[in-house]
Amino acid sequence: MKHTSMRKAILFLLATMMMAGCAEQQNFDNVALDAPAQMTRTENFNDLMTQARWGDGNAYLKLADYYINGQNGTKPDFMATISMLSMAEEFGAIGRPSDYISNLPENDNTRMAFEAMKSINNRQGEKGMQLADLMIEKGCADGHALKGYALMEMGDTIEAMRLATLAAEQGSSLGWALQYVIPYAQMSDMPDESIMLPIAEAAPIFYRFMAEEYYKQLAEHPENDVKVARCYLKADENGCLDRRGANWLLSYKERGNELPLSETDILRLLKLAGYERIDTTTDEYVEFENELWEEPTDSATIEEAIKAVEAATRAVEAAKAKEDNDEE
Repeated sequence: MKHTSMRKAILFLLATMMMAGCAEQQNFDNVALDAPAQMTRTENFNDLMTQARWGDGNAYLKLADYYINGQNGTKPDFMATISMLSMAEEFGAIGRPSDYISNLPENDNTRMAFEAMKSINNRQGEKGMQLADLMIEKGCADGHALKGYALMEMGDTIEAMRLATLAAEQGSSLGWALQYVIPYAQMSDMPDESIMLPIAEAAPIFYRFMAEEYYKQLAEHPENDVKVARCYLKADENGCLDRRGANWLLSYKERGNELPLSETDILRLLKLAGYERIDTTTDEYVEFENELWEEPTDSATIEEAIKAVEAATRAVEAAKAKEDNDEE
């Protein structure tokens, strides 16, 4: 089963946690989990998030820096950093997030956390735990979570859960997510939504993974389209919607389904999806782009814009199909 989008979303993080199969199942039914405390974000942060939700890769990069350094109403947050760097890559601000992190100072907690996670995923648990211990010495709560993750991979889920809980109590969103992952480490299928949603609360980019997993089930469970839409909307709300998600939401709405989107929201989704759905070298696209950003006067303008996207997409697909046939 391929999980490319999941790995891309959180870079070695929740993907491998959810699909890990080496830990012995334990009973944690009575564990009480408290969500990590939220901080009051500054106006500057909110302005950047607004820009990011319009597909501004540089805004995502600045948000990642905020999470690295704990600035503008954020706390240092490894998972949020990875999420924002992934989105910065999606919208062209950086190459690989791993390269960006590798250029951070050697003693930077984000770099150390990334290297620890990579070591653990490469079955080098001892090296990962050494890096986690260095983070703990510096007072970084994520160090406890990473050490717990390493122990989970080694099969010690009891101690892993203790460390994850300790990390969560100290404000680590990674520790918060791990508390839900550890009891289900052996599962190869998608866990129940009640397990997935708390993880997505800690790492909103995980909503995208959930949407894509529900999408894969649509052939057998067409009613899941509502869940796909809900998860993509939550990803969008948190600045974690990629081009594919925007594309799907537009198509879902075009099929007559209701979505809580304003006209401005639809234009924003068109911008996010347009560069993937339309060949930017075609005359149809140039004409569409020139007209797209005029302020809409009524809902008919929105419908025309969506139809223009669909028409251009069909034209590109037809041209590609003809090209393939000619080659054959």
